[in-house]
Amino acid sequence: MRMVALIVAAAGIMVEGLVVASLLFVLGGVVDAYSMSLNGTDPSQAQVAIRVAAVVLGVLLVALAAVLLLAAVRRRPARRLTVVGLVVQCVVTTIAGVALGWEVFGGTLLVLGTLLYVLLDEQPDRGLRPVNRI
Repeated sequence: MRMVALIVAAAGIMVEGLVVASLLFVLGGVVDAYSMSLNGTDPSQAQVAIRVAAVVLGVLLVALAAVLLLAAVRRRPARRLTVVGLVVQCVVTTIAGVALGWEVFGGTLLVLGTLLYVLLDEQPDRGLRPVNRI
């Protein structure tokens, strides 16, 4: 069951990372195209900052998804640094789901549920054990 949860969580985080990164990248273009000054900054500087944030956030989320997928393939629990990333991702997913409305919240509940399952299931997958009979 852990393998399925890891794969679903990895797929959800991958999609979330790509969507958030692409939306931020487009938002950076909108800021520059309409010469928006974010708190008095130069629009070109704001565009660069938003696009850098988009790339960094996208890369971090895709890397977390790759680590989860690797753990699923190896049939091993997530390691310490991955668990820290999962806890942060649980918080971000919850906040994003609540802030973006009920439609998005339904999808984030699926990802959050699988992330929590992966976090709480720390026992290594040992498979079926033979029964010793006397």
